[in-house]
Amino acid sequence: MDKLTLLSQINLFDELPMKDIKVIDKNSTMTPVKKGTQILIPEQPLDVLFFLKKGQVRLYRMTAQGKQFTTDILIDGNVFGETESFMLTDKETYAEAMTDCYLCTMDKAKFEAFIRATPEVSFKLIQILSNQLKETHDISEKIALGDIRYRTLFLLLKMSEKSGKREKEWQTINMRITHEDIATMVGSSRETISLLMSKLKKEGLVKKNLFGYSIKADEIKKIIME
Repeated sequence: MDKLTLLSQINLFDELPMKDIKVIDKNSTMTPVKKGTQILIPEQPLDVLFFLKKGQVRLYRMTAQGKQFTTDILIDGNVFGETESFMLTDKETYAEAMTDCYLCTMDKAKFEAFIRATPEVSFKLIQILSNQLKETHDISEKIALGDIRYRTLFLLLKMSEKSGKREKEWQTINMRITHEDIATMVGSSRETISLLMSKLKKEGLVKKNLFGYSIKADEIKKIIME
């Protein structure tokens, strides 16, 4: 897949005409990033927005006890990072490549000149930021209030809504996630999540598939609403 096609699939640019996509293409750099690479580190701030063309990136923070707490998992088409004008991740956030990725970056001055010339991109950035803030608030609230089972079901449902496809009563989660990843998002241990996922499989709410997991979204929604 060529660079122009990948750029057009970034959620920030997906409604732009091809002439604007070509401007971005001309002024941006695409970089392959290996799995496990630290992309953002608070001690080494970068004044740049990253466009995730392909792959999966984990955003996380460190607790006062030195433990990682995953705040989001990003997939193809997402945007993260910050400039003076827009902050899509805060200064305490780490970003790590969960898979091999392709990232696009643009020089700050060129990017800000571009968004001044294309107000629809500025508006889209504000929409993305608003959605991210709402989602972070929703997840934080649910994780604070519910038990481990409730929190895990809520998280699986959110991930399926972000990345999945409906297949009859099942909805996929098209992300590569481990029990450790889930544990760091719901504030539990890998061992506890492994036992819980086994139980959810036996209950017929979750099943493993080729790319990750599938869930019975409608049934899980009912459980969460109870």
